[in-house]
Amino acid sequence: MTADELIDRYVADVVALLPRRQRHDVARELRELLTEEVEGRDVETLLADFGHPAEVAARYGQPVTLIDPVDTRNFLSLAIGGVLLIHFGAVLGELIKPVRDFQQASDAAWQVVFAWLGLLFVGFALRAWQRRRRPARWRPRPAPNKHVNRAGRAAALAFYTAGTAVLIDPAAACRMAGLPQPAIDALTYDERFLDVRGPVMFALLLTLLVGEAVAIWKPWPVTQLFHGAVTCAVLTWLIGSGPIFATAAADETFKSITALLILVSLVDLAVRLRRTHAAHALRH
Repeated sequence: MTADELIDRYVADVVALLPRRQRHDVARELRELLTEEVEGRDVETLLADFGHPAEVAARYGQPVTLIDPVDTRNFLSLAIGGVLLIHFGAVLGELIKPVRDFQQASDAAWQVVFAWLGLLFVGFALRAWQRRRRPARWRPRPAPNKHVNRAGRAAALAFYTAGTAVLIDPAAACRMAGLPQPAIDALTYDERFLDVRGPVMFALLLTLLVGEAVAIWKPWPVTQLFHGAVTCAVLTWLIGSGPIFATAAADETFKSITALLILVSLVDLAVRLRRTHAAHALRH
């Protein structure tokens, strides 16, 4: 292959990566430039030194990107986090069932994973398109409020205390509320649950109440993150280690609600962990 043929092949590879309206002008300019520089040099060495056609094409204009490079880290974090959360949700769904098939749950979860990745890709692509079309002007966000909302935390503590009191003996709570006997029977704890898992759950709820009481005066973000992670782990063990309520319908409903709370809590933990890391990075 002659020098002119090599240059033409190289130029063709470059302009194939450019928009149609640029190809003619760039091809003429690039061919003239390479023809002048090839005098007395090996053409293959010249082209190798000049750069890969993709790199050369990028010099003639900003390449079209579906996801902006600045969003790559967030995209990967959300993609990987979503994949893990979806598969963990599938595991929780199987733990609720009397007969479990984790392989089938994993296979079904992959369908949701691909849907999540597709939606995520479309969302970031639209964000990149909007950013190029209408560049946004940076505006400072409101500074985080470091004031402790003691009234709100006290109300939350009262709510958690009432909920804990009901969970200690839901059948008795139904009886006091005047509910019919079927509701009382449905919300009676299974005897096996009260042997070990029940006391563990009540101890966990007690630590939650203590933590909320302390946070009224001084929040401890790192301790709260650790407690949240332990809570998710213990709740997963509770729903996967046997029946909680005596009736199957009440047991499945309670476990389904608990599984949903675990997934929401994991998302909340990830968000709070990121904010905590950002806050620590600003400390001198």
